[in-house]
This record gives sequence, C-alpha cells and structure tokens, in this order.
Amino acid sequence: MAKKPTITTISSGFGSTTTLNNNFTALRDAFDNFVSRDGETPNTMTADLDMNSNNILNAASLYVDGTDIFSIINKVTVSTSSPSGGSDQDIWFKVSA
Repeated sequence: MAKKPTITTISSGFGSTTTLNNNFTALRDAFDNFVSRDGETPNTMTADLDMNSNNILNAASLYVDGTDIFSIINKVTVSTSSPSGGSDQDIWFKVSA
C-alpha cells in the first residue's frame, strides 16, 4: 500500500471544512505519487529518473531488463599481459602499455 499521511476530517471550526478536507485529500494524493524509500509497494517508476549528472551510490546490484550488470562487469578483465585461465563467458581485453 502507498504511503499516505493520516488525516482527520474536521467537523467544526471557523474555516470551510470542505476546503480544508479537500486540501488534506490533495496532500494524501500527492504522497501517492512518490517512490517509497523503504520499498513499500506500490513502488514503481512510471517515468525516467533524471539524475542531473549525479551518481548513483552504494548500489548492491543493478538489473537492466532482468540482466545483472554487475555479474557481467565482474567477468571482464583488462590486462597488459596475455590472458590465461579464466572461465567460460569471461571477457578479456589486452591493452598495450
């Protein structure tokens, strides 16, 4: 369930209770439009996230279309010597020093 602030309907007072309650409803609906930081659902993005040239820090994993990008990166070796050993699907790059 989406995070919503708890609101109490005001039944008396000096101002318009209808306006005040409508404002609380709008505030609650705005909270529904945020992505949860603790992973509470629903927690999906419906638009691109612009990082404004900032980094994503402390990612334990990174999946793109179901592929673990970190596992691919961990199979890449860049070396100035000829490749030796390794496992199937490893990727080697030899660079000239």
